[in-house]
Amino acid sequence: MSIEKKDNIFSMSDSVCLAHHKESGETLSFPEHYHNFVEFVYMLRGKCVHVIDKEMYPVKRGDMVIINYNQSHSILGSTDAEYINILMKPEYISRALVNQENAFALLNLSEFETFREILDKEKKCVSFSADERDQIERIIYILEKELEENSPGGELAVRSALNLLIITVFRKMSLVLDKEFSGITEELLDYIKSHASEKITLDDIAKKCSYNPSYFSRIFKQYTGLNFSDYLNRIRIENTVFLLSNTELKIEDVCYRSGFSDKTQFYRCFKKIKGTSPYKFKNKQ
Repeated sequence: MSIEKKDNIFSMSDSVCLAHHKESGETLSFPEHYHNFVEFVYMLRGKCVHVIDKEMYPVKRGDMVIINYNQSHSILGSTDAEYINILMKPEYISRALVNQENAFALLNLSEFETFREILDKEKKCVSFSADERDQIERIIYILEKELEENSPGGELAVRSALNLLIITVFRKMSLVLDKEFSGITEELLDYIKSHASEKITLDDIAKKCSYNPSYFSRIFKQYTGLNFSDYLNRIRIENTVFLLSNTELKIEDVCYRSGFSDKTQFYRCFKKIKGTSPYKFKNKQ
């Protein structure tokens, strides 16, 4: 794999590369950088936090992060993380994409046109269930094997595996909420978790489910036992706990990166959920 770094920008000469990383006994971290290729990062083990264009994305086993051309990217992590990096120049799929600086230019190809109108292009992280993990890891294994062995027909096999990987990821990124969610589902809760660091409201989620906000609020509490704001705050506090335990970030930075816009609300929520202040919690760590 030929990767070069110049002025904090990574570039590669190959069209597609795959790297298997294992961190054991040391804290996984990577400073802010940029690159001229699309990067898929799939978590096999452990947890870490990807920061993409200043937005925080906590990831765990079975999660995949997509980093586009020229986006700022850094990693804040924990020990014993294992992950796969898949690096790709979009033009590898088709010469029609030469000089395109956007991963979603792929949607202009006939192979991916069915995703053009339903793809959540703002989504940076997708979570795969246990069954889906088996499928995605088989695809990655085939891709890794073909890249290593360089057997006859290998380029076609790599291209096919990469196409299948992209389709699988696009399916997880599709905006299916509007059409398929008839109630509160695990997919919806995963969506809320993956967007918890962003500014999302009950009205936003109700609209995605085609529900009246007041009705959605009632069925959400029936399903989860919490109202929407309390549920969202609990997710955000768990994200802050991870960051306080595994990074050297200041408490104020953790507050804002977790999705809180008000420090007073953050301290009050943390105390209510964890029974102590963020300062005391961090000191214990």
